[in-house]
Amino acid sequence: MPVHSLAHSPLSPTAVRELLAMPAMPAVPEEEFDEYSEKVLGWEYTCLVSDAVVTGHGHVLWYEGEPLGDPECTLVLTFGEAYPVDPPDPDEYGHDALVELVGEWAALPGWVLLQQPDEGECEAVLDRTADVVAAELGPPLRTLRSNDWLGMGPYLRCRIWRMGEHGVVLAPGEDGGPYGYLTHLVLAVHPWPAGEELPVADEDCLRWVRDRIIL
Repeated sequence: MPVHSLAHSPLSPTAVRELLAMPAMPAVPEEEFDEYSEKVLGWEYTCLVSDAVVTGHGHVLWYEGEPLGDPECTLVLTFGEAYPVDPPDPDEYGHDALVELVGEWAALPGWVLLQQPDEGECEAVLDRTADVVAAELGPPLRTLRSNDWLGMGPYLRCRIWRMGEHGVVLAPGEDGGPYGYLTHLVLAVHPWPAGEELPVADEDCLRWVRDRIIL
C-alpha cells in the first residue's frame, strides 16, 4: 500500500533494553511516580496518544497498567507513524488534519519525516529495529505479514519474541483513537503465560497480536 508520509525515530539498543526491563523494575509509589518519571526517566506526558509519555529517548510510550514493576502491564512503544494514502472517504478521515498530525509526530526530538515512502523504505524502519531486538532476544519465534486487522496499512512484517512470561511484538498497529486511519509502528511488551502457545495459522496469530498490542 502506498504511504503519504511516515514520521519515525528508530529505536536504539538502549531504548530497547529500557523497555524490556520495565516489567521487572522496582515499582514506584503512585504519589511519587510523576516526579520519578520526569526527573529519573526523563519522561514527559503527551497528548499524541491517550495515557502516553514521550520517553527520554524521544519515543511515545503508552500503556495499560503500571508501567514500572508490573508484570501484567502492556507496554506499547511507538517509534513510527504512517499515513496511508487514498482513504475510503477523505471527508470523513480529514486528510489535512491527518497530514498535520503526522507533522506533529515528526516534530518530536530525534524524529524525521519521509514523504511518499515506498513499502521498502517503511519496511526498513522495522528491519533496523528487528536487528536491535534480536541482539537482545535472539531471532524471532515468528515472522508474518500484517493485514488490516493491525491497521489500514502499510502491511509490513510482524515479528514475535518470547521473553520469560512476556511476549515482545514488533509490528504495525492501528490507533484506537479518533485518528484510527493512521498506523503506528510499535514495539510492545505484554503478558504471555509460559504455557500458552502461539496459534498455528497466520490469521489466528495476527488476531493474537492484535488483541495484545491494540489498547
